[in-house]
Amino acid sequence: MKKTLLLVTSLLFGAALVGCQTSQTTEMESAEASMKTITGTVAYRERIALPPHAVVTVALEDVSLADAPAKVLAKQTFETEGKQVPLAFELSYKSNDIKPNHRYSLRARIEVDGKLRFINDTSIPVITDAEQTHEANIRLVGTR
Repeated sequence: MKKTLLLVTSLLFGAALVGCQTSQTTEMESAEASMKTITGTVAYRERIALPPHAVVTVALEDVSLADAPAKVLAKQTFETEGKQVPLAFELSYKSNDIKPNHRYSLRARIEVDGKLRFINDTSIPVITDAEQTHEANIRLVGTR
C-alpha cells in the first residue's frame, strides 16, 4: 500500500514539474519571437580620427507627439575602443511596443570627454515608414 501511494505521488509530482518546464519554455520562445532588430552604421564626412574613449549612442525613438519629448524604445551606447567610422550598431526592440500609426526615428551622437562632437541633423524614419526600414546608415555632422 505504501509503495503504491509513493509511486502515485511520484508520478503526479513528476507530471507537475514537466508541465511547469514546458510553460516556461513557451514563454521564453514567445518573448524572443516578439523582439525585432534595427541594424546599421554611424559615420561622418570629416577626416578626423576618434579617440579610443569616444562614446557612441544610438537610440530608437517614438517621435509621434509634437509637443512632448520622444519616448526611447531602444538604446545602444558603446566606446569606440580605437575603431573608426563607420561604426556598426544593433538595436533590439519589442515589436509589441510598435503602434502602426506612430512615427519612429533613429537618433545618433558621438561624445568625446563628455562633450558632444557629432550628431545627426536629419530625421531617420524607421519601422512604420513607407519602406518599413530596419537598416539605416546614419550620417552625422560636426558640432564645434
